[in-house]
Amino acid sequence: MNPLRNAVNRTLLTLTGAALLAGGAWPALTSDALAGRLPGWWPAPDTGTVLLDRAGLAGLRGHGWWTPVVVAATACALLLCLAWLLAQFRRGGGRRLPLAGPPLTLRSRALADVVARRAEAADGVRRAHVSLPAGKKRSRARVRVLLEPGAEPGPVLRRLTHGALDEARASLAPHPLAVRVRMSVRTARERRAR
Repeated sequence: MNPLRNAVNRTLLTLTGAALLAGGAWPALTSDALAGRLPGWWPAPDTGTVLLDRAGLAGLRGHGWWTPVVVAATACALLLCLAWLLAQFRRGGGRRLPLAGPPLTLRSRALADVVARRAEAADGVRRAHVSLPAGKKRSRARVRVLLEPGAEPGPVLRRLTHGALDEARASLAPHPLAVRVRMSVRTARERRAR
């Protein structure tokens, strides 16, 4: 995991946990049963008070802005938490692909970027996109290639196979790499070859 993201995650979790702990501990510790055991500096509410009584809550609900603000704030907090959760899976640089030695791994996104750049450098290729979903002992590569107008798919496929894809197989050896190549040409009519 990225050290910066790891530090941000730990800081946010610590602050959230501290706020929740303080919010829950203050009313619990200031109850009548524990009030006598607390130090003198501990803030204690007056006897018989609550954080928000029924009259105060009814007064807030009487304002037209109260309910939409509470709903919007809750929805925003939920969306931020969901975005944070999804970012943990999305930005990790991809899954790790096993290499020859047990402790050696390679990020699938790094290998996919290199294979895509090597494929784009081949004659007849306008653009390439590579995805490498990781597996335990077998990896798959999905390669989408946009050909230059007039490029022949056969020679381009041979150049890809004996160039970028052979290099990817060599880097993942002894684990096999299954490859699926999809080629397309953008002209007046789109043609696809597999």
